Amino acid sequence: MDENIENAHEICTHDGVLLKKANSNCLVELNTTGSIHLIHSLSTNELWIEWRPNDGFLISDTDTQEQDEWSFVDTIVRRNRTTSESLIFNTNTNNITVKDTQAQTPPKQRNIRVRLRDLKSVEVLKNGLVIKLIGRVDGRLHSEYVFQHGNADNFVRSLSSTHCLQRNHRNRNVYDVVEDHNRPQDRDKLQKTFAELQIDDIKSGSGWISNMMRRPYEQTLDIFAKIADVYVATPLSPPTSSPDNPRSSPGHNASPSNAMMQSTTEDYEVLSTSPRLMGPDPESAAVANLARRAESPDTQRLPQIEVQPRGQPLSEMVWRSMINEDGSIPSEKVDLIKEKIFRGGIEEGIRAELWKFLLDYDMWASTEKQREHLRAQKRIEYYTMKSQWLRMTSVQESNFSNFRDRKCQIEKDVKRTDRTHEFFAGDDNPNLETLHELLMTYVMYNFDLGYVQGMSDLLAPILYVMQNEKDAFWCFVGFMDRVFSNFDMDQAGMKRQLHDLNRLLAFANPKLHSYFLETGSDNMYFCFRWLLVWFKREFSQDDIMRLWEVLWTGLPCINYHLFVSLAILDEETETIIGNKYEFNEILKHVNELSMRIDLDRVLAKAEAIYHQVKNAPHLTDEIRGIIGEEPMEKVQEVHTDSDDESDAVISGPTKSVEEEEKLQKKIEEALEQSMYFNFY
Repeated sequence: MDENIENAHEICTHDGVLLKKANSNCLVELNTTGSIHLIHSLSTNELWIEWRPNDGFLISDTDTQEQDEWSFVDTIVRRNRTTSESLIFNTNTNNITVKDTQAQTPPKQRNIRVRLRDLKSVEVLKNGLVIKLIGRVDGRLHSEYVFQHGNADNFVRSLSSTHCLQRNHRNRNVYDVVEDHNRPQDRDKLQKTFAELQIDDIKSGSGWISNMMRRPYEQTLDIFAKIADVYVATPLSPPTSSPDNPRSSPGHNASPSNAMMQSTTEDYEVLSTSPRLMGPDPESAAVANLARRAESPDTQRLPQIEVQPRGQPLSEMVWRSMINEDGSIPSEKVDLIKEKIFRGGIEEGIRAELWKFLLDYDMWASTEKQREHLRAQKRIEYYTMKSQWLRMTSVQESNFSNFRDRKCQIEKDVKRTDRTHEFFAGDDNPNLETLHELLMTYVMYNFDLGYVQGMSDLLAPILYVMQNEKDAFWCFVGFMDRVFSNFDMDQAGMKRQLHDLNRLLAFANPKLHSYFLETGSDNMYFCFRWLLVWFKREFSQDDIMRLWEVLWTGLPCINYHLFVSLAILDEETETIIGNKYEFNEILKHVNELSMRIDLDRVLAKAEAIYHQVKNAPHLTDEIRGIIGEEPMEKVQEVHTDSDDESDAVISGPTKSVEEEEKLQKKIEEALEQSMYFNFY
């Protein structure tokens, strides 16, 4: 157990792993939180599993990724930990006095490691929370670990990618260790697998979905959103020939990285036996036939696409000319303003002012005095919520696991959000502290949703533009009101968007949709990251600000971000089909488009595709519903008393003026007493 690993190469790491059971030599380490590592010894060509106790560090679950991929890792040095955090992460309590704490120095904890070949099997229990390592010689328990982020399945997936595990046919929760997994003749294959999967850049850490859901489906989507080729579909027959895509631009070349993306499925273990990944089922085949018939000359075609050039951004002079003397904006001019923003965006000098309107912080019809009054109220509301979490005691926090978990996740994510951007770069950056405080306050504002990984990405550009804490907060609230379904616990919002994108693709680009069906790629998972954070990872900071303000106008239809996705896919149609990419290669290719997409070209094409679809004579009610058009066959809505009662319950009871005054008086008294005891 104390044997050193020669020439160790770390494959993956998972933090937040508690040692639950081990042999009698490890009593000191029991119930201690640490990290678990999969290590490859280059000298002996052996695989090891090693658990290390935490030692005063907050280790990121993705600390080997690139700087732009949830990656920044640092020690917590800017403030003392609370007692509850210290207990969670098994770190020094920074001189915090705890009742009955012993003064003596505890015995030094040690790492626990085992060769993979000395294990018989690995068991995954309790929905991905617990892993048991079973010894080969006696078949008894070697050690047991609790994955507090619920990402045990990801660790097993990393093991499986090395060809060292195979699922037990009798028990799906048991993975048997293959005895000859480290044969010399397999060494090159093992190294190639590591290189192809880029495990050093992934580390399969607990993503925002696994942290929230602890279910394999969401864990899978998280992996799909971040990496290219963990799940590999078995090779299928080449796609049948089909007419050229009428929208593909002439001379559109394949990606320079095509040579890197040749299929290597023979070198991988298929980690999923889902029929959707292995090939189309009979129902999918029927849909594919429909897609092929949609391309035939006998069926109706879409109108000819007409790409309109992009316009100039809204200037300050034009903006000022739209405002009345009292500061209000007439409704007829609001439409003109939004149209101008949709065509060309906003000049940088007035961007912060316009974003407040686009994100419903300021109302278009309100006067300047009314807006000032509302902002004053919002300021009080913001700092009231901020004071709630700032004044939370260590005892409260220790008894409030949901708050504590979200706080820890925010701390980790803030430290790795946009760190390559000048506004958030460097140590002890006050903008990072503001970002942290905004997200913590949002937890108090909307505790049902709280914080989910990815939300820091949505807030960062808003804070950069606003340069003001309270303004950034309320604009972020307006943005989250639009995309909150992206972070549903059951992922219903993301599933719906992926389904809608699939249907739009089948209607607007049947050639590519048919190809996706043939390769088992019609789940559209490769677009997951696009939709989750509204293309934040695909464009530069300047481009994402322009894209978001275009989408915030609500023009020309609801779900217009899906047409942006269609435009990007349309640009890549010939590359994907021409190179006969299958699912894993499509996923890798799409991820490699990051920071290489021409935004103006995509926006122009997205608008053109929208008009092409909207004006199609064979537009279906399904597509009409997706783009917000009235269906041809209208369904009469029936309202009942029970519906009204349900709405009343959801909206909550209203308070009378007397009740509001009484509540305010109690708040003031509580604050007064609190201040008294703080100073006297």
